[in-house]
Amino acid sequence: MKIDLHTHTIISGHAYSTLKENLDAAKQAGLVAFAVTDHGPAMPGVLGDAYHVVNMKFSVPKEMEGIRIIRGFEANIVDYDGRTDLPTEFTPNVEFILGSLHEICILPRSRQENTEGIINAMATGLIDGVGHPDGAGFPLDYVSLAEAAVEYRVALEVNNNSLRGFVRGDCRSNILEMLIQGKKAGAYVTVGSDAHFYTSMGQLDLAINLLQEVDYPKERIINQSLKQFEDFLEMRKMERNIL
Repeated sequence: MKIDLHTHTIISGHAYSTLKENLDAAKQAGLVAFAVTDHGPAMPGVLGDAYHVVNMKFSVPKEMEGIRIIRGFEANIVDYDGRTDLPTEFTPNVEFILGSLHEICILPRSRQENTEGIINAMATGLIDGVGHPDGAGFPLDYVSLAEAAVEYRVALEVNNNSLRGFVRGDCRSNILEMLIQGKKAGAYVTVGSDAHFYTSMGQLDLAINLLQEVDYPKERIINQSLKQFEDFLEMRKMERNIL
């Protein structure tokens, strides 16, 4: 797997590498593509008001040094109706949008309410994947989440950083349950390093091992190949009504 769909730059405020440093690290790691998924403005420390995703379309080439650079965004889900901090007028400029729950942006509630908040974000049509739906801070109903992911054709993320256990506690059992239910339902999944420093670019090994453990269908892993990912983007454009 040579595509990393969750990475951050200094724009996120609490990440520590430039886009060029990430590009160089991606090349060294043998990646063919990576998504720049900086946080939205609800995250403390983020630079600007998310306009950086608009200008990225005009300033950053889609390919550099043989590597596809995917214009992405990690939108913070800011209420339980599923709204995010990415202005809707900006969405046509973004190729791949993760929607995520962060405790610093929204207070956790019950398992049912947390799950409904993510499902409501899926239902807007404005997120393409769910970032790290795995932490103990936001307990989730993975049966309902997987079924909704299939209904709305949204990918669930296997976050390699979560499996390292440093950020959201021990997430392995939650991710394993998500994959079991996702496999039963036929959900798409996405894999990302969640790199906040260039040395983590392309680190997907723990996530790949878990996918292999449950024998997750390769045709449902959206970054199994660049063509597979581009096909997923085309499908999502129709969901977002972007021509």
